[in-house]
Amino acid sequence: MLDTKIVAEPPATQPDVVVDQIKQEIIFGRLRPRERLVEDELSTKFGASRHQIRAAFTELERLGLVSRRPNKGVIVRDFSVEEVEQLYEMRALLQAEAAKRIPLPLNPGTLRELEDIHKSYCAAIDLHDLKQVCKINNQFHHVLFEASNNKCLADMIQRIWTETLGIRCYAIGDPVLLARTRDEHTEMLVALRTGNRRELMRLCVDHIWPALEAYKRAHGGWALKKPAVQAAPQPKAVQPKRRKTG
Repeated sequence: MLDTKIVAEPPATQPDVVVDQIKQEIIFGRLRPRERLVEDELSTKFGASRHQIRAAFTELERLGLVSRRPNKGVIVRDFSVEEVEQLYEMRALLQAEAAKRIPLPLNPGTLRELEDIHKSYCAAIDLHDLKQVCKINNQFHHVLFEASNNKCLADMIQRIWTETLGIRCYAIGDPVLLARTRDEHTEMLVALRTGNRRELMRLCVDHIWPALEAYKRAHGGWALKKPAVQAAPQPKAVQPKRRKTG
């Protein structure tokens, strides 16, 4: 009989715990853009050493969630209007490109995985467990864009996805936007199942705007030009070559 012991995942290190806690505080608005992160306060709050807090700062900076400012130390990252526009333009372009590359109809195994994730997502919304809503939403999109079979593209999307956490979080606590997100996930699954690429591309792009609009309203608002996304071109028919006669 084969040995089927389950290997436990290694426990999270203290800096990992601090990174996760600070991410959650950014998500739920307890830490706002430009708010300063003080080593001593966080050390006391999380029961961590200064060395561990600094390690957490380094990881948070790598993820694009905090930045270091002269004479201010580490602060929650804020965004200029130009940065927001560029980040969201890239999100729209990259997510449309990923949707264009996903083989359709999606293979049954990945489709079943996404459907299971979506069920958990809906359950978390119904329970008002916003921490789980955020975590499961991330899982849904990670699996979706990895289905493009282009790791570099999926990694680029994930990088910008993480960097825009401080913007995306504005939709998490809004019941109307959560309901819209749930509906759009359902529609994505239908497009994946039926092979409707045009609809999948539209959804993957339109899905990003509501959170941005909520962020803009909270920061005075401004006009944002949304990039046009072209539908996937139809493959050209290949004409057989004529043989030369002689």
